[in-house]
Amino acid sequence: MNRKKKLLVLLLLSLSVFFVYKLGGTKNITYTVLGDSFSMGENSYGGYTYGYEDYLRDYLGKNKRVEFIDLYTNKNENIVNLHNKILNNNTEVIKNKNYNIKKVISESDIITISVGLNDIIYESYINNNVLLNQYKEDKIVKYIYNNFKNLMKEILKYKNNNIFVIGYPKRDIEYGRLIEKINNKYKKYSKKNNIIFIESDKLLDKNDYFDDKKSIFPNTNGYRVIAKKIINIYKNKEKS
Repeated sequence: MNRKKKLLVLLLLSLSVFFVYKLGGTKNITYTVLGDSFSMGENSYGGYTYGYEDYLRDYLGKNKRVEFIDLYTNKNENIVNLHNKILNNNTEVIKNKNYNIKKVISESDIITISVGLNDIIYESYINNNVLLNQYKEDKIVKYIYNNFKNLMKEILKYKNNNIFVIGYPKRDIEYGRLIEKINNKYKKYSKKNNIIFIESDKLLDKNDYFDDKKSIFPNTNGYRVIAKKIINIYKNKEKS
């Protein structure tokens, strides 16, 4: 092989490596997080630790390049507010790129949602939790659950697979019964609508997963357990 042919072969090889690299470097999976501070990894101290969304992002990024979208998480997020963001088609602009929430949802490969905790706390507070009887509890649960159904119906218009709803640990707190009832409602709805419900309360069955026994927010080990459950389900779905 003469020198010119060698140079041509080397050039072609270099170009092929370049294009493989460029193609391999493009985004090939989108993970979107929606919801409140539980979806952001809040800990017992009001700060933030490595949450389930961080562990899941790391797992997804092992073999693929991940676009991680957490623009629609907020410490004070509630169900109605998140629903309105979708209805109004809210757009966030990051580095001159528009992130339209309906488009984000429809183009996501996987979505995790934690929402409803702030609704529970607020309704419990204004109804004076100390005096809550079963009738008042059921009324609150019905109100929150109806809002949740409306939210999920809207999300399901744009995405109908690989949606994970993460339940809350009920713990030994004043609104623990409300959390338990809401979790049960979320679970039943999820089962009927091809949504995967993660029962955090059952997964986090040890005090070691919490730094404060009166807090529903796990430590990083607790969030890791939640993430492992999501990852195992996701892996099995991808294999089937």
